[in-house]
Amino acid sequence: MSVLSEERVLPAEPRSALEARRLVRRLLAEAGADRFVDATELAVSELVTNAVVHAGGEVRLRVRCERGAVRVEVDDTSSHRPVPRHWTTTSGTGRGLHLLADCVDVWDVDMRPGVGKTVWFEIGGTHARAPQDSESLDDERDAVVEVELVGVPLLMHHAWQEHAAGLLREHLLLRLEDDPGALDEHAAASDALNLLHEQVPKPDLHEDGEAIMAYAVEPAVSVERMVLRVPVASVPHFEVLSAALGSALAHAREGRLLAPPTQPEIELMRVWLCGEVLGQARGAAPSAWTSTGLDVPRPVPSPLLGAAAVTAIVEVGTVIVTDERHDIVGISPAVSAFLGYDDPSLLEGRRVLAIVPARYHQAHVAGTTMHSSHGRDVLLDQVVRVPVVRADGSEVVAAFEVTAQRLDTDDRVFVARFLLD
Repeated sequence: MSVLSEERVLPAEPRSALEARRLVRRLLAEAGADRFVDATELAVSELVTNAVVHAGGEVRLRVRCERGAVRVEVDDTSSHRPVPRHWTTTSGTGRGLHLLADCVDVWDVDMRPGVGKTVWFEIGGTHARAPQDSESLDDERDAVVEVELVGVPLLMHHAWQEHAAGLLREHLLLRLEDDPGALDEHAAASDALNLLHEQVPKPDLHEDGEAIMAYAVEPAVSVERMVLRVPVASVPHFEVLSAALGSALAHAREGRLLAPPTQPEIELMRVWLCGEVLGQARGAAPSAWTSTGLDVPRPVPSPLLGAAAVTAIVEVGTVIVTDERHDIVGISPAVSAFLGYDDPSLLEGRRVLAIVPARYHQAHVAGTTMHSSHGRDVLLDQVVRVPVVRADGSEVVAAFEVTAQRLDTDDRVFVARFLLD
């Protein structure tokens, strides 16, 4: 039985995935293993694309096939193990390894300390060598900076990671044609993002309203103190990450990206995390996470304040209407009175967090961020009973249903219809 094999070095360019697919298609056809073509093309495309996007250096591809089996190996220069990311089911990123596992018989990673890694898969026979034992993350990296993070908000970190990953990928695609350095910068930013993803504890994401209200509250959704271990070589990557996300958010605000801009707390997450790594690497003391100004009006008022379409919604119901920035743009007099405000205008223009108890702030910001990024809608279109904050600071339980509604202007609003006695 003849065995065909070929090795090729691919440049760090998007077209390399196409070249890899063509190579495996040709070799499998020559080996009489056409039945493996679809799965092999899909798997090799994922691995090469990930290597190009997240590692940045050249990619080495090795293919070995015969009639009954195929083995593919992809070398890259990244020292990070690929980790399946459990984003929301509607997320636009993070499914590559899940897809790989679905279409191959076996796959694994061989770490090459100081060089990078090899990700390989097999379909068919069992002729492959056993994967090499890999060192732990700490053993692979000799020189590290230990960064102490104080008061880490786990839900907001998760929402920030998910939003940032999609934002960086779109930003890369926007820049690729005109900026040859975009891939290297993206690889550096991804390195910093991955270090955080690997080490910051994952929160529990509950899928029903009652569980969210019971468990997604402070202090259970924050970690008081943790140590982030950052390789010395990766410290500058946090500056790249901060700059790349800042640029991407500016493009998103201009409407040049599909990913939406996000809330102030999520932007502060980037500033705080990157600042802690860069500052402590220079000898600065740790600064605890603080999210201040939750009820400060936006520098630019919402364009939907006073809009006729919003007024029409308010006039026919007991509602609070918020825009996509989660600013209150309309409130009926009955709901205003229920919350202890004599004049609805005292709430209009303020962030909806003004009526959310502080212990739920993190869950609210994280949940609305994941909804705007990827459509997670656990609490939409159902009646919920939750505490809300009144004008005098007291709390009262309110029952309401939140629905998303598209206006004639194509703006989207969220309408909370209160069930008042």
